[in-house]
This record gives sequence, structure tokens and C-alpha cells, in this order.
Amino acid sequence: MTAAAPPGEGPAHGTAGDLRSRISAHLAAPAGARRRLHAGDGWLYLHDPTMPALAHGWKLHLSARPEQLAELVDLVLPVLLRHTCDAKFAAGAAVLGRLNSGLRGAAAVGKAVTVYPAPGGIEALAGELAQVLAGRPGPRVVSDRRLRPDSPVYYRYGPFRVDGDDPDLVMAGPAGEPFPGLAVGSYRQPPWAADPFTDRAPRREASTRVGDGRYRITAGITRSPNGHVYRAVELATGRAVVVKQARAHVAEDPSGTDARGRLRHERRVLAALDGVPGVPRLVDYFRHGEDEYLVSTALGPRDLRRDVLTAGPYPTDGRHPTGARTTDRDWWTLARRLLAVLDAVHARGVVVCDLKPANVVLDGSGGCSLVDFGVSSLAGHRPEGATRGYGLPGAAEARPADDYYALGATLHWAATGLDPVVIDPDPAVNRDRTLTCLAGALPAGARAEAAGAVVTAVAGLLSLDARERTAAAAALRYATRPTGPTGPAGPDRRPPALTGDRLGESVRHTLGRCVRMAHELVEADPRGGQPRTLLSLYDGAAGLGLELLQHPDRPEVRTAAAALARWTAAHPALGRLGPGLYDGRAGVDLFLAHAAHLLGTEPPTAAAGPLADDLPADQVSGAAGIGTARLLLARSARADGRPEEAGRHLAVAAECARRLTDGRPTDPREEPNPGTAALMEGFAHGRAGLAHFLLALPGEPAAAARRLVDGLAADVPRLAAAAGAPGATRRYSSWCRGLAGIGTVLVQAARHYREPALLARAAEAAAACRALAPRMGMTGQCCGLAGVGELLVDLASATGEERHWRTAEEVAGLVLSRGGGPWGRPLLPGGDPGAESPAWAVGTPGVLAFLRRLHLRGGPRPGRLFPA
Repeated sequence: MTAAAPPGEGPAHGTAGDLRSRISAHLAAPAGARRRLHAGDGWLYLHDPTMPALAHGWKLHLSARPEQLAELVDLVLPVLLRHTCDAKFAAGAAVLGRLNSGLRGAAAVGKAVTVYPAPGGIEALAGELAQVLAGRPGPRVVSDRRLRPDSPVYYRYGPFRVDGDDPDLVMAGPAGEPFPGLAVGSYRQPPWAADPFTDRAPRREASTRVGDGRYRITAGITRSPNGHVYRAVELATGRAVVVKQARAHVAEDPSGTDARGRLRHERRVLAALDGVPGVPRLVDYFRHGEDEYLVSTALGPRDLRRDVLTAGPYPTDGRHPTGARTTDRDWWTLARRLLAVLDAVHARGVVVCDLKPANVVLDGSGGCSLVDFGVSSLAGHRPEGATRGYGLPGAAEARPADDYYALGATLHWAATGLDPVVIDPDPAVNRDRTLTCLAGALPAGARAEAAGAVVTAVAGLLSLDARERTAAAAALRYATRPTGPTGPAGPDRRPPALTGDRLGESVRHTLGRCVRMAHELVEADPRGGQPRTLLSLYDGAAGLGLELLQHPDRPEVRTAAAALARWTAAHPALGRLGPGLYDGRAGVDLFLAHAAHLLGTEPPTAAAGPLADDLPADQVSGAAGIGTARLLLARSARADGRPEEAGRHLAVAAECARRLTDGRPTDPREEPNPGTAALMEGFAHGRAGLAHFLLALPGEPAAAARRLVDGLAADVPRLAAAAGAPGATRRYSSWCRGLAGIGTVLVQAARHYREPALLARAAEAAAACRALAPRMGMTGQCCGLAGVGELLVDLASATGEERHWRTAEEVAGLVLSRGGGPWGRPLLPGGDPGAESPAWAVGTPGVLAFLRRLHLRGGPRPGRLFPA
């Protein structure tokens, strides 16, 4: 065996530098002389020049604990060098620790090394690896099958992509049959691929019984990389129980405590809390294989998080949204009941440390209980872990008053359906913005006094001062409902409308953030991340770039946009993009064409090939979006004096229109789910997106557009009523599958047909969106407040009515209340509420588009045909 770099010399043991040195030492041997090693996006890639190019096939995953990664590399490299294969290695113990934490999803856990064998070579290679690694621990790779129970070697059929690019999301079989390639939390195998190990490792059907048959699983509660949670029945007694699984070596903290360690700790906490009302009773604890299971009594059918999502926020004044008085789902009653459970828990010397809506279980009679004590403090000891936004920022030693902070955040959710703001590095700013969100979501007018009392109560619980939290808990404990003056935490915390100089400052500051994001993308390793995502209009360079091009008078913006265009045009993943507008090549071409027109960069090269037969109909990926892009590209080509190119674009647009009007199915392919909302009618995947494109064409497309528009107008009252229901999904107000996108198309149609009745319908849609806006947590264009704001700007521009501009300014205030930083210099959350994002759909560029149009009182929307 070739000697590896000694752990005590050179780079620190287990770092990316150490692993690279170890691999390089092995490659110095004759067997490794022709192999190439490069780094990118947290991986070290080892390429074999004799390996044939494969789109997909059987591959291996080798699992390890982070501190044992270096040893595993030394063990497996001599085996790999004896076989034809490519491979990639987690670039250091810290990278593997993040993979094993589960924060990147269950399918990422355990994948320390991925091996791509040559055809016909997997059996011999896997056998040798399993022998070398026999007896070594590692987390289970849930997306794969395990080769041997005593060795951390796993396999599955999937995409082969080892150059740092993202894998194809869909694999094509021998006859072109599609099969998803993305790894998920369970094993799946395409029908055309025969398992090479089936005969050696026969499989048994999964059983619904656990604990040596003592418990029969009846339903799932949650799926987690750490382990799943199930509802079950204890067969000996017939009582309902909850079975909680903890997977081995998953989410290890620096002390080495993994999910099993936290479950053992929870067992001790439940024993200490035995008999406390509102806490489950410990029933059983057992081990199956390497995993461990805790069984406890079932205390209710739903948790507070799901309850608010399905039934709406808790009334804060003893009334249902209909106005009827009620004692069911009363916010104050919930607050006192939760505090009573906390008092009993604290009396036993336990601090919960992870109180949050998902850990509050509700029974059928209004009672509430607390569950999940895996990171609770008992006798001064607690494992690491807490949920961001619900744990006291910067807490060191756990104290009962810390749970009052979590209680305040949980009650904030109960009143609003919003998680706390977590974007700002200063906890005080996050607290103030959270309270602003709360005040903005509660009733105004005659019911404002009760709303102000709620804000006062939550403000005290969310105080960063333990004495103030304790006093707020005492006031909540002994008062039926606060009365009298509400103090400075009351209605004056409501989000301010964003107007005048502050609006202009916000636009300039947010534009500067987008310029910085463009430079960061350009300077990143082109092999890093998920390149096709990084290029798209929806959440990549094209969306960011198209918004930057709306500010061509700023030299620093022009420089950033030009650099981004050159980077995009040269990106190695460009040729592998799908054809779509929002998620594919059409959106990228639109950005490159506009950049060429405005900045003199190179125009896009023609995308080759005809439209696929199975092309969907929608705006995001399908014919409506491609047709929209081609019409916009034709306009750009004509403006640049290229009529022949414009004609080619128009021909493709005509083909897209033909497909949408020839009787093919145009309904969304997505199965209905709780967040479906107006998917069938919406802009991204439904009829509004089709109408937007077809409205721009003559003949049969125009007639089809008229039918679609009339249908959408007729749908608005029904959808607005559904959006107003207490538990309505907030997607009813979204751009993608809600009234914001539908309303925008109705404004477009009203201008096209010159019909005020369609503007009235658009205004009805906008009113429904505005009513839901205070409960929308996301700020971006897709499913967020910026999409609602765009409809209001469209409506105000079309009608000239000042009331719509005022409402848009109010929505802009709501956007800023979800962020950090000073009001005029916002720090905006993206898809991850704790971080900015360069994505147009969910991040800062989409918000900038709305603020720009609000500030300028109109203007173009990138990717849209109207206004022309």
C-alpha cells in the first residue's frame, strides 16, 4: 500500500488539505499515475481517464463518521486504483459532518465517498470494498441498499456525474422511458435495471410491526434524517402510542452525541417527568440493528404547527374570524395552558430548550401537551441543538426563563402562522421585526385593543432580559387577558408603509446587494453548487441579471451585469439546460440577448433541436414559457436589426401556440396536495400562464386566450372566497399558483381588450391577496409578498387609482418587516429565512424588481410580454 501523509504532518488531520495530500500520496504510485484529482463544492473528484462516459448506472456509496473519514480514504484508495472507476470524496471531516447532520436532507447522510464503477465492474469492486471496510461504523444511506450488514457499503442506480455538475433529475431508459434520478429518503430502482446483488442479498418486504412485533405502525407523523416518528398501536393493550426512531451516527455533535444519544437523553428526561400532566409517558425503549426506538403514549392527533396551517391562526379576542364568540382555539387559553405545562416541567428540574409549534400536541378537547425532549436540560446536562428562532439567542446555561422566550415565539406562530425573523445578526433587530410582523397580522380598528394586548404579552416573553421574560410569564399566568393601555409594544409597532425617500434608499441599497451577489456568482468555482439552478431565471444568474439590466444607468451595475452575462455564456452546464423559460435555456437566452443589446456582450448561441413531443404546457418549463421567451427574443432581434433571427423566434412561438391549441392536455402534471391552491388556474403551471402568452398572438391563439381570460375572470370570486377561509393556504395569494399571478393576467387582458370589468376582477383578486399578505412569511416573487406587490403595481398603473399605490406601499412595508437591517437598508431573507439569496423567485432580486417598479410608478417586468 502507498503510504498516506502522516496525520501529524502537513495539513490538519481530516481537513480538505489533509485528504487531498493523502489522495495525492496514493496517486504517486504506478496504479494512480494517470488519475486526475480536482476540488469543487465540498468534494474531491478523482477521475480515471479509462472510465467510459456514462449518463447513469449502478454506483456505490461508502459511509463513515467524520472523524474516521481520513482512515476510510486510506483504506479504499488502493482498492479503487485497482479498478476502472471514477470517485468523489467529501472534502474533509467538516464537510462530511454537514452531510451527516441531515440539514441537506436524508438522502445526503452518510455519503462520504461515491464510486462510479465501469459497466460490469460493480460486483468485484463492491466486494473488495465491503471486505476492506468490514466492521467499520457509518450512518445508514437511506437512498441505497446495503451490500452487507457488517460493512458500510451501499449501492443504487443513479446518474453518473463526477465533474462537479449537478446530476440529471430524470434518467432515460433504453426505450426513452423516464425515471427520477435524484436521491430521496428511500430506495428506488428503475424498471430497466437489474439489481446486480439481488441473488446474493435477498430482500424482505418491509414490516409494519416493530419492537419484536409488540407495536403495529398505523401512520407516519414526521420523516427526518435523524429517524422517523410513527403512530402505532401496542398490540397487547390496544392503546395508541408514538414510536420515535433514532438512526446511528446521524447528526453527531462535537461531543460525539448522535441521534441515538439524544433519544437516550429523552428517555431519561421522560423518566424524570413521569406523571406530569401534558407530558407523554415512557412506554418502552428498544434497539433494532444499529438504530434505537423510544415508545411513548400518544397525547393527541395534531400539533400546533399543522393546526394553524390547516385551521388558521388562533383568535386573540375570543372570536372566530366570522365574528362568533368562541372558547375553542382561543389564543389566551392556549397561552395559559402551555405555561401551566411549562411550570410543571420546570418544577421537576427540566428546561425544555426546544419548545416550538411542532412540539406542541393538541388533543380533541382543547388540551395541549409538550413532546420531544431530546435536547432538554436535566440536572444541568443537555445535548446540543435547538430550532432557530425559537431558542434564546446566545443562551449558554439553560434556565427556565429561556423557555419563556420559546413560548413567546410559539405564541407568535399561533397568532400569525409566521415563524420568527432570524435574518439579522443582531437578536434585538430580529425580535423587533418579529413583533412588527405580529402587530401587522393582528386585527386593527375596533379590535385593536385586544391585538395590542397580545403584542404586549409576546413582547415581554421575547425580551432578551430574563427578568422581563419572567415578569411577562407571571402576568400571563395570573391574568385572564391583559386590559387597559397596551404600552409601546402595541399598535405603533405595525409595519410602516414604504414611501418617499425611504423607498428610494431601499431600492438603491437592495440594488447594491444584487450587484454584490452577481460578483459572488462570477467569482465562484464553475464546478460548484448546482449549475443548472445557478443559471436559471427562476433562481439563478438569468433572473438576477435580467433585474440588473433594468438599472443600466449605473456604471457599477453595468459592469456586474456584463460580467454575469459572460460567466453565464461560458458556463459548462449551459448546453445541458432544459428548454424552459423559468428553469431552463429560454430564460438564460433572454438574459444574454438583453445583455448583448444593452451592454454589447455576446448574444446567445442558438439552442439546437426541435421541441420535445412531451413538452409540458406551462410557463415555468413548457410551451407557454418558451413561446413567451421567443416573442421577447423576436422583439430584441428586430430592435437590433436582425429580421431573419426574429423570424426564427416567431416560428418557434407559433409552434408553441399550436401545441397549446391543438387539444393536447394543458393541466398541471402535479398531483393535488394541501398547498395546491389555484394551481390549475395559476400563472406558473395553469391557465393564466397560457393566457399570458396566447394574448400576444392573432388567430386561433387569440380566440383561445379569450376563452381562458373569461374563465379566469369567472373563477376569481370562488378563489377569493377560498383564500379568505381561516385555514386557507397562503399560496392562494401567490404569483405561481394564486391570485397574484391570475390578477396580473387579468390586468393584461383588461388593457388588451379595453374592458374595465376585467380590471374590477383583478382588483378583487388584489384585495384577497392583501388580506392574506400579513400572514405571508416569504418576501420573494414566488409564494411571497413581492408577487403580491407586483399585482398591485400593475393594477395601479392600469387604473391610475392612488389607493392601489398606497396598498402596494403597505405590502412593501410588510416585506421589510420580514427582514433585518435598518428600514431603508434592508437585509432580506431568501428561501432559507436566515440567509440572503440571489434567486429571483425567492430572494433579493425579485424583491428589488417590486421595489423598483413601486418607486418608479411602473416599468417592465422581466420575462413578461406586457406591458410592451
